[in-house]
Amino acid sequence: MNSKSLHAVSPVHGRLALGGIGLAVAISIDLHLRLSAQVSPIWQTLSEYVYGKLGTSSAAPLFSVMCLALSLGSVALLAGIAKAHRPGTTAVCVLLGTWSAGLLVCGLVPVDPDGQARSLSGQVHNLAALTAFVALPAAAFVLTRRGRERCPWEPRRTTIRRLATASFTSVGVVLGGFVLTLVLGPAQQDVTLGLFERLLFTIDVALLLTMVRPLLAVSRR
Repeated sequence: MNSKSLHAVSPVHGRLALGGIGLAVAISIDLHLRLSAQVSPIWQTLSEYVYGKLGTSSAAPLFSVMCLALSLGSVALLAGIAKAHRPGTTAVCVLLGTWSAGLLVCGLVPVDPDGQARSLSGQVHNLAALTAFVALPAAAFVLTRRGRERCPWEPRRTTIRRLATASFTSVGVVLGGFVLTLVLGPAQQDVTLGLFERLLFTIDVALLLTMVRPLLAVSRR
């Protein structure tokens, strides 16, 4: 049986995307390890690393670099998808652009400190995060919708859609927990927001990597 190998969509964009995503993951691991005594990975969100201290220095710049790296890696993915020129590409690029912009805002505008009154900047941060985390799985669903002939992402359609569904579910849990915390107050917090947000972050990184794969190489058919 003959098999036909399809060309990679855009290896350059794929490598740039992997570089940005990889740097973001490395920084995330570093923050978790060095700030484990200051920020609870169970109860506190990733955004609260911005208030951590690395010796005498603030961890805020490192957190911002993490968000910027993930944003730029996602932009590289966006550019690679745009190069494919498939039907529906515009919608996917808009959603990925929204995800990337949301990450950038989260890196530049800090979340409100735990237990303090809600500020305008804190609300902007929360809205940007929510918008970003909804836009990414939405982009994945549009990218893998049926009827797209010879789509490079078709061989990974099931995996991408399962990860996108898991992402949407995690967003719902995190959002529900956040609303519950606002109503009951931090002292009565029953949902481990930090843990679920880290699960969401892990799922979204896996989703991005799965979407990046066809930029580098496409499976034989």
